[in-house]
Amino acid sequence: MKDTLNVIKILAEESRLRIFMALHDRELCVCQIVALLGLAASTTSKHLALMYQTGIIDQRKDGRWAYYSVSSDWCKSNAKLNDWVLGELKGSVRVLADAERLEEVLKMPVELLCQPLDQCFPEKNGKANRVRK
Repeated sequence: MKDTLNVIKILAEESRLRIFMALHDRELCVCQIVALLGLAASTTSKHLALMYQTGIIDQRKDGRWAYYSVSSDWCKSNAKLNDWVLGELKGSVRVLADAERLEEVLKMPVELLCQPLDQCFPEKNGKANRVRK
């Protein structure tokens, strides 16, 4: 019961649900998730760490980039919950807007999204805006 409660607690937060939906059936780099959510990288990383620790998502490192996806093992062992969440949220205005935004983000080169401190942060129209200190 404790594991189920932990999963429910983790998924009972809007940003983590948005991440869950975005990662379903695809793998995304941290920078792509940051661009999608419009949150600080540190905030996004905390959400991802909680989801990873609970086993909801998997992580794969490739060079300097970390990629995340919904864990297939988690989906199998939590099939009813997984199907319920997907069914409840598939028509959500927020999830549909995220899917549209994600299409824009996926067109951007990962190298552009994942730059050091003077990063390029994508604007909502899909163009990059270089921010300087």
